[in-house]
Amino acid sequence: MEHSSTRPLLSENSALFLKRNAYGESCCGLTCNEIVMRLSGPAQRCLLERCERVSLSKGQVLYDRGTPLRYGYFIESGGCSVTTRAGDSLPVEIHTLGMKDFVGVPLVLGMQTSPHRCTVRLAGQALRIESSVLIALIKRDAELEKIVLGYIQAILIHSSQLAACNSRHSLHQRLARWLVVASDRLGSPEVPFTHSYIANALAVRRAGITVAVGDLVHKGVIRSRRAGMTITDVARLKGMACECQGIILSAHNRYCTASHLPIAYS
Repeated sequence: MEHSSTRPLLSENSALFLKRNAYGESCCGLTCNEIVMRLSGPAQRCLLERCERVSLSKGQVLYDRGTPLRYGYFIESGGCSVTTRAGDSLPVEIHTLGMKDFVGVPLVLGMQTSPHRCTVRLAGQALRIESSVLIALIKRDAELEKIVLGYIQAILIHSSQLAACNSRHSLHQRLARWLVVASDRLGSPEVPFTHSYIANALAVRRAGITVAVGDLVHKGVIRSRRAGMTITDVARLKGMACECQGIILSAHNRYCTASHLPIAYS
């Protein structure tokens, strides 16, 4: 299922590097994954010593429904989609994941399998860690535990807000919200997904997405091409979206600044 090239990540003499995401924001350190970057130097190094950097290929399945979760992934570039099924219908997207995300939430919740599938939609790279090693590290590193649990809390808020959004808001609002959030998770104004993919993510007909995208292009907030689209005016796009995009982004931003808070059961 998992086929990817690997490279040693960290040695005693590893040099720092400087990377930039598509927004031009610098990522100074040994990784561009936001979760890992939020850790202090000692906690970050402890985690990185146990990771390996792997390439993610488009179409690669990182985990599937009901199969053992062998690894956790801290995405550095590219994008993944977490999907579920409803009967015999096509898979429906739950989350779009990028350089701000972690793949393997069920592991942290004590599960060895997942009811969902996670597939690479945009090639990139990630930090991969064996599931048993990750769990052992979380149990003894309070800082890592806090940041990962904070991330899971943000994911829960994200999921519940999507349920409300999909039942209350118009297609145009939901499309704008989806583009804003996907762009934020990918760390780029480029959203390289087709109309068919977005229609599946929003559980609507492709024709409806084509009309809504055309309207956004006409208003000058995005540029569209065959393989995806580019956000050209994110401020206006946020204004066209429902308030759900703000709630979702705020949830993810809050966990990033709450790592100093004590855990209730500590």
